[in-house]
Amino acid sequence: MSHDTRLQAVRQKQECFDQFCGAWLSEYRQRGGRIYCGKGCSGCCRLVVNCTAIEASAVARVVTPEQQARLQATVPAIAECAQQAGSLKDWLKSYRDQAGPCPFLEQDGSCGVYQLRPLSCRSLLSTREPHWCTADFGALSHEQKQQFMEQLDRSAVAFPTHYAGTPQELAQELELAHLREMEQDYGCSLLGNLPWLVWLTLEHRLDELLMSGEAAVRSYLAEHRLDSPYLAVIGI
Repeated sequence: MSHDTRLQAVRQKQECFDQFCGAWLSEYRQRGGRIYCGKGCSGCCRLVVNCTAIEASAVARVVTPEQQARLQATVPAIAECAQQAGSLKDWLKSYRDQAGPCPFLEQDGSCGVYQLRPLSCRSLLSTREPHWCTADFGALSHEQKQQFMEQLDRSAVAFPTHYAGTPQELAQELELAHLREMEQDYGCSLLGNLPWLVWLTLEHRLDELLMSGEAAVRSYLAEHRLDSPYLAVIGI
């Protein structure tokens, strides 16, 4: 399958996912549930977002010069966070606190690549107020954490988070399908940080590199010191 055809297949999966989420949201609201996500809240736009290299390729094709400039300014901070992280917990916290907002986030709080945002963005639906998306749970007291847990709708969330569970489960299944299809088409699959993979696509021709196979990808990333388990994972 050609790269353009693969991009079309990714878009089809995103559209199917959106249709599913629309039906799920309708049913959840009928049960009295509420999703707090809305234009301008943007709390999740400061969190680590992973996606497949194909999803990143789709985003790379539509970035504006202004977005690309923000991306170039953000990448060094992302790389530093990954280099200094001693654990996954460190990585998630330092990214939220130091990397800054997503370079594709516009000044009005809207997503500048909304139609092509990856599945991991589409599936992050908050059942609590927006401030919980950027809360530092490590700084909360035991009582505050306990109260937060008690107020979660366990029938809907991916416990112990406040994000809806069913959309995330489907997104993970579709993401895995992306990776398997990449293995079939390119002999290599790649999952990683959204801004990082978009930057690799724009600056290091990641699309072309993937077509050379897994060994070539591993060698190139290692040679140019672009490999990090927090930024890019090769293979399923």
